[in-house]
Amino acid sequence: MINKTIKPTKCITIGVLLLVVIVGVFYFYHNDPSAGDAVFLRCPSHLIFGIYCPGCGTQRALHHLLHLEIREALRYNALFVLAAPFAIYGIAIKTYNFMFDAKKTTRIPTNRTVWIGLLLLVLLFGIMRNVSVYPFTLLSP
Repeated sequence: MINKTIKPTKCITIGVLLLVVIVGVFYFYHNDPSAGDAVFLRCPSHLIFGIYCPGCGTQRALHHLLHLEIREALRYNALFVLAAPFAIYGIAIKTYNFMFDAKKTTRIPTNRTVWIGLLLLVLLFGIMRNVSVYPFTLLSP
């Protein structure tokens, strides 16, 4: 049985996290990381080594996703765009479980083989986006 009441401390925690998310979404919606007129984090691997990591372009992709410009978001970081719905789903389930002391599980397989496969996918994406031969050049932000 699920407890439908939420403790006050959980309300405060969820409220603070929700506020942080809203402020972050507002900031990314109204500030374009490509424009350079706002403060955004720079990628350490690109800054130091000159290579694109699997996360390069994520901030620009998020900005374009918030504006519903899917093609442009895919151009900056396709892996992020494709993984975002799964991450949002997982976070929503975890938040629901936290709030209501529930035990809902995700329908996404989370065994060791899946995690190893995801790690290999991220590593392969990071390698492929640094290959300067077409069609791999399409993966660089």
